[in-house]
Amino acid sequence: MQEVWNAKFQSKERLYGYAPNNFIKDNFELIAQAKTVMCLGEGEGRNAIYLAEKGLEIEALDASDVALFKLRKWAKEYYLDIKIRHTLIQYWTPTPTYDAVVCTYLHLFKKDQKMLFEKALLALHVGGIFIAELFSESQINFSSGGPKNIALLYDFNDILDMVKSLPCEVLKLSQEVIFLDEGTSHQGKGSVIRVILKKKQIAI
Repeated sequence: MQEVWNAKFQSKERLYGYAPNNFIKDNFELIAQAKTVMCLGEGEGRNAIYLAEKGLEIEALDASDVALFKLRKWAKEYYLDIKIRHTLIQYWTPTPTYDAVVCTYLHLFKKDQKMLFEKALLALHVGGIFIAELFSESQINFSSGGPKNIALLYDFNDILDMVKSLPCEVLKLSQEVIFLDEGTSHQGKGSVIRVILKKKQIAI
């Protein structure tokens, strides 16, 4: 996967544009008071830059060193201090360090998708917020971007089952058809799953 993404990010242009993801932007008030934020699968950094400009302390994780190099350069141009973590999410060992975790379009195979939710919640302080926008399996019927392998897309009912076993309050979980306008790689109608979770104290 690293080689695949490095090849995609070789372009001088930013594949998904310069603006933050709309779902992250529209729900910023939920994390406005956060001090530390982890951006998972952050790529070239559009969400990380947006949140850092808002004054939050940002860490960005991605498997592509090419994308993270572009993120570093972008952050330097804006005089922003963003921590970089170059690794696959499979190798990341989270600790409850963050007030928020955000993630947009992190493509994982079915066997690893529950891990995304488990690790995001492990990374949060109690009361922390996880916000994610992911391509649903229905995206296979659209030409606006995303994987053409259904094994890398997400099923709404699978996510519903996942979160039932996790220490969280579901603030939002929906599958929606939206209009994507994110750089050259996400253009047109698309089917997404939108998730907002709040970490709860684990009962003893």
